[in-house]
Amino acid sequence: MATLLELLATLDELDSAGDVKATSVRMPEALHHAVALATELGMAKSFTAATNDALALRVRAFARQQALAAHLAQFPHDQPDLEAVVRRRVSGTDHPAALHEQVTVAAARRYERRHPEWAVSGEVDHAVDQVLELVEMLVEMPVPAATA
Repeated sequence: MATLLELLATLDELDSAGDVKATSVRMPEALHHAVALATELGMAKSFTAATNDALALRVRAFARQQALAAHLAQFPHDQPDLEAVVRRRVSGTDHPAALHEQVTVAAARRYERRHPEWAVSGEVDHAVDQVLELVEMLVEMPVPAATA
């Protein structure tokens, strides 16, 4: 059975010139066409380079996610606080989350309750974006007039 350490070691080998293996990869025709067009536009030197770069990026992201999940399983107190991550993102800006601490804390706690795996899912940026969007909505929402 494959291990994370084996995956990380193999990824390290990518950085050195190594053997090349020919493969036949089946992909949707539209994706093939999109990669060919992007390559013509300068995304990569060749179709093969574009494919290899994309696969390497995805595998490295998966390895980081797995390493983080393993670390947090062993050291749960190392999990970052979503509210703190959100605050760092908006620090020094005029974003509503920087100006409305209570709303930001409530939005971050709500997201953490609904998505407890946010830190290990590889979706940290998405989680922060969701909290920021909720803060914006709550702050910009008109307050209903009191009725007598």
